Amino acid sequence: MKDTVQRQLQCGPKLILFCFLCIFMFSVLVHQKVYDNVNHLTPLPNSSGQKPIGDFPPQSTARHPLVPPYPYDYKFTVNQPDKCKGGAPFLVMLVIVQRDDYVTRDAIRRTWGNISNVSGVSIVRLFVTAISPRFNSSVALAFQEESSRYQDIIQQDFLDTYNNLTLKTLMGMEWVAKYCPNANYVLKIDSDMFLNVNYLIYTLLKPDLPTRKNYISGYYIPRFRVQRLRGHKYYVPKEIFTGKMYPPYVAGQAYVFSGDMAKKIYDVAQIVPLIHMEDAFVGICLEKLQIKITRSPPGFFHMFKINYNHCRFHALITVHHYGPEELLQIWQDFKARRKCPSKKNS
Repeated sequence: MKDTVQRQLQCGPKLILFCFLCIFMFSVLVHQKVYDNVNHLTPLPNSSGQKPIGDFPPQSTARHPLVPPYPYDYKFTVNQPDKCKGGAPFLVMLVIVQRDDYVTRDAIRRTWGNISNVSGVSIVRLFVTAISPRFNSSVALAFQEESSRYQDIIQQDFLDTYNNLTLKTLMGMEWVAKYCPNANYVLKIDSDMFLNVNYLIYTLLKPDLPTRKNYISGYYIPRFRVQRLRGHKYYVPKEIFTGKMYPPYVAGQAYVFSGDMAKKIYDVAQIVPLIHMEDAFVGICLEKLQIKITRSPPGFFHMFKINYNHCRFHALITVHHYGPEELLQIWQDFKARRKCPSKKNS
């Protein structure tokens, strides 16, 4: 009896270690499964992660480890297909926003997203969202009520995560190509921005001139090194993009393009391996299309935040890092009629 107890005591640590290893391996497998599925809600189309669409066969079987499969037949779960039935708008505003961020959408509707503030041209405003990773029945109900009330939200069935920003941009391109192909221009803009809509329309786009084709403009980035360090926020493996530098692109916070570009970018995206840096990805698509970026005048688009100044903000298009509270604070002053010195005299 004594020998049996001693043998059990000797085996105890080994048994504990064995159980620990089993639990560890199980957790690793579960974590890997979650990692593989966290960015998409649909199964992989095939072992390569891609499928042919139309006349565009995939040119690579590689897929970025942080993004879901693309091309893939993602569905619109919230849509506004009749927005352009009344006629082609001069400008479609695609505002990239998280699904559960009602506060920001409300602030935008009350400030630069209020299309009634702009006279002389027709504008369509759309908030581009995806499925929230966190389910909350009360928030989901509020979202449905908001969508029914304003009819300015579109959503597809992938998760609303940082790594899926490219999918949200392509969703907007797809919507324009399918439901508003005759739009003159499209603005893609993030939700944490200040936007001077009138300056965009009447100083940069100029409705009295013929609509440009193959046009895209914004804050121009001529060179940006590809990040090869695993675990880095911007990591992209060589199997996806072999070059050391990305082609020129426009910063993703805000850029404008002619309506014909939506279908061209959406189509070529079916054969270009996806990366989660959406602005660099658009640059890769532009290189594939052999379309050059039109440089905007200096100071029109700002990547970084600058302090509010009434006259200065009336002579630019966008400024980054303006949340809903600050946007509402400055808007009444911005809308006030006040004489500002012209650039020639300043």
